[in-house]
Amino acid sequence: MFARLLPHLPLWRRALRRRRRSLSLLVAALAVVLVLPALVPASMQSTPVVVAAGDLPTGTELGPQHLRTVEVASSLVPGGASSSVAELEGERLAGPVAEGGAVLPADVVGAEGPAIPEGTALVAVPVPEVLLPHLAAGTRIELLMSDPVDGTGSRVPAEIRSLSADAATSGPPVSPGSSGTEALVLVERQSAGDVAHALGAGTVTVSVIG
Repeated sequence: MFARLLPHLPLWRRALRRRRRSLSLLVAALAVVLVLPALVPASMQSTPVVVAAGDLPTGTELGPQHLRTVEVASSLVPGGASSSVAELEGERLAGPVAEGGAVLPADVVGAEGPAIPEGTALVAVPVPEVLLPHLAAGTRIELLMSDPVDGTGSRVPAEIRSLSADAATSGPPVSPGSSGTEALVLVERQSAGDVAHALGAGTVTVSVIG
């Protein structure tokens, strides 16, 4: 078999000499591809990070439509940041996350975890029918409270967590002009007592804010 190959050796040598330059360039390019990543400073290397695809309110149960992946310089990646959208699907936000913000472990609770962030309280507030088209989970509102004795007023920021409609036949409206619908709203814990007192006096007005 070796004897049959001998006549072809000169042809192979000439072919290799003709292609030596191309082969050298190919080997050099392969070496650059293998070595270059190790030479790039860590500050210039990037890492995929999952961020909010839009402004996400407290209580959002995360799905693919709420998240996207961006490349971030490795030195700037926050601790605990996720690199896969699938890792966060089904989690619920413990607080709001602005568009483009990384969704971190402190921002989420499990789907079965507590829905009330620390330092807050849930209060049921009747809402007028005219506002219903503008209300949904995550809507930011203000509770305008007035004191019937001295006429002073105060504002308490709140966020709607859910809306629950009562049957119209269950009784009279909770307050004049109300629709029989109550909003479960999230307020700061220190404001919960004042809100409850104002609700008892019927001096709370709901205002939708941007």
